[in-house]
Amino acid sequence: MSDGRRILTSPWLFAASIAVFALFMAFVLPGQATKAAEGAPEGASFDTSLFYTPVQAFDRAAAHTPEARFAYIAARWSFDLAFPLVYGLFALAGCAFGIARLGPWLSARPGLALVALLGPVFDFAENIAATVIMASVPARPLGWGIAASLATPVKWLFVVVGIGGAVALPIAAGIRALVIRAAARPRARARP
Repeated sequence: MSDGRRILTSPWLFAASIAVFALFMAFVLPGQATKAAEGAPEGASFDTSLFYTPVQAFDRAAAHTPEARFAYIAARWSFDLAFPLVYGLFALAGCAFGIARLGPWLSARPGLALVALLGPVFDFAENIAATVIMASVPARPLGWGIAASLATPVKWLFVVVGIGGAVALPIAAGIRALVIRAAARPRARARP
């Protein structure tokens, strides 16, 4: 096993990613959510919606004051750079940890864990498109509107897959280990 794969599948990296994710969710996210809610008109956020059309994206951007648009852009390139890295690390470490322990078929395919990084990738794509849209008001760049409206639902799909995998795969690996251990006990007792 390569050093990179050994680090990626290590319980220490998984534990550290849980700690960083939990601390970020407890201490950073609430303040940022409150700050974002103060400056944004109701229902005008891009990244908390599941889906919107390009026209809705342009209308949301236009609903912001110039100061709110600037604050939105600043948040995308400060807080929203860190958050995808935090949840992406948790998703990647959890998926890699679980996959490595779910039997030979899955452990031979460590690249499957990279799917967990698609959430952050599309989150960054959404941020780029939303930034261009916000900076372009009153113009309505159609290509960027389409990019934002496509990136958002794909982001959410892969965020759910990545974080769901980071939770479900280690649990499944733990259950597998318990089943194997329980099956081995009767054989160990039967030996003379």
